[in-house]
Amino acid sequence: MISEVKYSDEFGKAFKLLKKRYKSLPDDFKVLLTSLIENPYQGDALSDGMRKVRMSISSKRRGKRGGGRVIIRIAVEGTQLSILYIYDKSDMSDISDAFLRDVIIRMEQQ
Repeated sequence: MISEVKYSDEFGKAFKLLKKRYKSLPDDFKVLLTSLIENPYQGDALSDGMRKVRMSISSKRRGKRGGGRVIIRIAVEGTQLSILYIYDKSDMSDISDAFLRDVIIRMEQQ
């Protein structure tokens, strides 16, 4: 069970930009976060214990497939959830492992 949620600075910046375009994003993210706390092992597995989770953005009216992507990492024996990054699928189809590893390194230095 997740007892702690941490957010990267990169997530905060990306979330703020997406929120300007999609007014429903804060509410949509709350729904996803609740779901992730209950079951953090959803979505597609990536390298280094990261996962890519699809998120519906209701103001886009495209469902999960055309919505957003949230990159997470589960740490400390499954009790800590790190929210690394969020992006709109229409902006980028994929994200590089090198960028995500850099985000993890910066989070660990905080």
